[in-house]
Amino acid sequence: MGFEVELPPDEEFDDIMREHLIEPEFQPVVSLVDQRPVGYEAFARGPEGRLRTPAALFEAAAEAGRSAEFDELCATAATEAFREAAMPGLALFVNLNPDTLTNETDGVAPAYAELMADNNVVIEITEKAVTRRPAGLLDAVGDARRKTARIALDDIGVDPASLAAMPLINPDVIKLDRSIIQSTSPDSHVVNAVLDDARRRGAQIVAEGVERPEHVDVARSLGATYAQGWLFGRPGPLPRDIRPSDQPLARVGPRPVARATPYDVLALIEPVDRTSASQLQAMLAGIEEQAARATGPAILVVNIGDLRFLAPDSPITYAFLTSRGIEVFLIGHGVPFSPGGRVRGIPLAADDPLREERTTLLVGTHYGSGVFARQRRHPTGDATFDAGTCHEWDRVVEATLPLVSRVKNEPID
Repeated sequence: MGFEVELPPDEEFDDIMREHLIEPEFQPVVSLVDQRPVGYEAFARGPEGRLRTPAALFEAAAEAGRSAEFDELCATAATEAFREAAMPGLALFVNLNPDTLTNETDGVAPAYAELMADNNVVIEITEKAVTRRPAGLLDAVGDARRKTARIALDDIGVDPASLAAMPLINPDVIKLDRSIIQSTSPDSHVVNAVLDDARRRGAQIVAEGVERPEHVDVARSLGATYAQGWLFGRPGPLPRDIRPSDQPLARVGPRPVARATPYDVLALIEPVDRTSASQLQAMLAGIEEQAARATGPAILVVNIGDLRFLAPDSPITYAFLTSRGIEVFLIGHGVPFSPGGRVRGIPLAADDPLREERTTLLVGTHYGSGVFARQRRHPTGDATFDAGTCHEWDRVVEATLPLVSRVKNEPID
């Protein structure tokens, strides 16, 4: 039996919120070509005391259940300071807290919408936002891009899921975590995956944590064209006299989310054959075996149509895959939001056309494989399928996005 414990209110945090006692600070993001700023990242500072640092502030906001409200206050403060400083040609980097995306909101919070109305903005998101709130996040990313914002994927290298998230977000900017830049032996898999992704879509790489001259050499060797860190300036007020860099920030075209099913997407480009249920099961299992052999993070999306078609050993397989850094999404009528462990569930309505399909899609940082099928019925009642395979990365991603975008209404812990 559990008991709910009511925590005492944090009066100091309440005062900060009531009096708007947030002081924005800004750190330059510079081009490694001329070491001049292309923009500034905004940070929040509280009054002197225990809630001075951003980490302490955001922790207090979470404990008070006011993360979304606090996030909007920070965005508003950064917007006002950036406007007053009149920074033409420079980008404002701001963090998008996934907790600001409510179950009812499809798009960015009002404070961010105002921010993007008349500023050159780069919205920074982390892989946690992708794995916790994929549908809301994809909506917010699309909305932000329609408002001319760029998208940066932050903290790359901290969690394997951040690499798996890159194909879904299609970022304009990829920010390598300071742990990669300051490591004596950077993870070659992370670096190669980031470089491959950047080359494939024209994204730019920002190296974080550049604190010493030798870190600049490391950043360049890892493919970074921009950098951020104490070597170029600590967080503080915006300077009055700035000579912006001549190097432009990249803008990667948004990846459209198809409104069709995976079968509709992939059957247009791949041949389909009449396939028995047992043959199809072997084909689908082959994609899961590829996932088990994957040497890096990836996303596996499995549509079983209905929970009654879930094989008895599948939960064990999916638990093993998630332990290896694979994000697993299970789709079907009767599937709960939390099927078990780290597996994410996507329930289907009784009349959803996806119930007539079977799909297993594997998306890695530079590869994609999938099996797609649609059920057809014999007069005898035996089920057979029109089925095909696809190994074209972009197409598999295209087929994956509309499925992941269905992950809605997940309560925020």
